[in-house]
Amino acid sequence: MLKIPYICPCEADLDASGVPCDAFFDKLEQHQLSYLNWPIEFPYDPVVRFCAAVDDKYLYLRYAVQEESTRALAANNGDYVYEDSCVEFFVKPEGEEKYYNFEFNAIGTVYLAHRTGRNDPENAPKAALDSVLKRSSWGTQPFAEVFGKPTNSWSLCLAIPATALFNSGKTTWHGMKASANFYKCGDALKTPHYITYAPIKTMSPDYHRPEFFVPVEFE
Repeated sequence: MLKIPYICPCEADLDASGVPCDAFFDKLEQHQLSYLNWPIEFPYDPVVRFCAAVDDKYLYLRYAVQEESTRALAANNGDYVYEDSCVEFFVKPEGEEKYYNFEFNAIGTVYLAHRTGRNDPENAPKAALDSVLKRSSWGTQPFAEVFGKPTNSWSLCLAIPATALFNSGKTTWHGMKASANFYKCGDALKTPHYITYAPIKTMSPDYHRPEFFVPVEFE
């Protein structure tokens, strides 16, 4: 089971964006996306780590990425971001039939839906999308694919309120039990890739498979 620790809100050390500073995230346990599930067709394996904590209102989440190229063309919350350099968090609260797929490109553009699988999304309302706070080392301006720059090592820090689970009536992550998985992809990059925290046992890439989520406890 993956346990996401609880922290007192006073420990979060928020910056002007409402997201904790990097020193806060540096203290947390770092988890690596280590499963290259489809190595024959998609052998590229960027280095991706995440860490997380919760307080009474927010899930604080940071992705740290090292990749050979980066792209962020999707500029508006609600746009599809999976063709960009994209990090994702899919979560299914205990006792619920549907899961939420949070997806972010390298500048923090958010896509979010509630669904039972790939083909039945209920897209999030604007208020839920805009409630997610973020800070990216790339800034906020969209850009075409770039290669070989030091900034291809990048980070995205997030503060996701429980109310972003827009059909669940949640007001806190604290104490929640769920199942989840964490992902990195880049469908339209020169070198497409698909890596995950927990393995997915399918013949081809498919992140919309909640049967492969792992238990998560938000302490």
